[in-house]
This record gives sequence, C-alpha cells and structure tokens, in this order.
Amino acid sequence: MNTYIIFGKANSEYASGMINKPQDRLSIVKKVTDQFDMNFREFLFTNTESFTVFCVLDAKSDEDMEAFMQIIRASGTWSTFFWTRAFDSMEHMKICEKAKTSMAAYVTTMQAAENS
Repeated sequence: MNTYIIFGKANSEYASGMINKPQDRLSIVKKVTDQFDMNFREFLFTNTESFTVFCVLDAKSDEDMEAFMQIIRASGTWSTFFWTRAFDSMEHMKICEKAKTSMAAYVTTMQAAENS
C-alpha cells in the first residue's frame, strides 16, 4: 500500500449542508474508500484559508486515488481538492539512492551551453 495525502477546500454548498444537517463525513466517505480497499489514517478538518480538510490514507495505486478523487470532485461541494503521494523515510532514501546512481548521466543546460 502507498501513502497519500489529500487536502481540499470546501465551498459554501458544503458548509450549508453541514449546518443544515451536521453529519459524520468520515462514515459516509468511508463507504466509497472501502470500494477501493483504502484505509484512512487521519481524516481532519482545519480552519486554514488554504484548505479545510486534510487526510492521510493508504491506497493500492495512483489510479485508485485519482478515481476516488474524481468521485469527490464530481460532488460539486469542493472549490479545490488535491492529492499527492507521500513517502516514508526509507522509501525516500531509496529514491535518493536511485537519483544518485543516475545523476552521472545528467547534463545541466549550462554545461551543454559551455560544450557547444
């Protein structure tokens, strides 16, 4: 399973719905994520200007995440909604090791200009 971070900003329609009928959104959203075998680690609401929901979850693939996000975006109750893949410390180290191995093949634009 991969780790993903979701963050988004609800619109006024979302706020209206929650004020008119307060509800536990996690139990509702979980019905969808269960279809993708996703697991929430965190499901948080914030009071920042940038985003109003922040989640950390595990999912099998980027494709599953994007399919889930399409469902959320289609609801029409979000002004913005994004996801990103997250890497733990060991995963990040392996990525850096791969970059180190491949770095010798990279030529910067300045090096290319100097050699021509």
